[in-house]
Amino acid sequence: MRGITGFLYFLILLTPSLWAGAAVTEETYLKTDDYITAALGQKPEKPGILWVTGDMRPTVRQILDRKTFPLRYRYWRNGNRTVWILNEIGKVLPITTGITVENEKIIDLTVLTYRESHGSEIRFPAYSNQFNDVTLKDNLRLSKPINGISGATLSTNAMKKVSRLALYLHHKLMEENGSTTAK
Repeated sequence: MRGITGFLYFLILLTPSLWAGAAVTEETYLKTDDYITAALGQKPEKPGILWVTGDMRPTVRQILDRKTFPLRYRYWRNGNRTVWILNEIGKVLPITTGITVENEKIIDLTVLTYRESHGSEIRFPAYSNQFNDVTLKDNLRLSKPINGISGATLSTNAMKKVSRLALYLHHKLMEENGSTTAK
């Protein structure tokens, strides 16, 4: 009985330190306004709003692989270049990502804020540069394969989702404004 009591006492003392080690910290690598300024070459003005209308809902649902999503997305635009600040759940918390799209292809993907306890390797250029010049195919897949990161599968899947979403939203916006370019 004494052994069990000692073990339970040890476990009670150890548990708070285990929780502290697993604490999630929010790491902001770049502020949203700074990203938009760098992407557009000018200080961001009031964002535009793209509403997810009835005809867009099934496609957004398919891209995000879930039933619920925002009813509108904010964007910043300069000519054929759009900037999207999107959030997608990694494992349990959202990852904030800035995606710049021009002429139907991604020209930059940057992780702005990472909130998970591990998997933050997706913020490094060795991973994010894979998205440069990627387009969206007719079947809503990316035009080239994106290599994952061992131990960060959910985070890499989130990046693929937001990149597909940004490309789709960019296309719909350009289509709405009559300025689509050939894929």
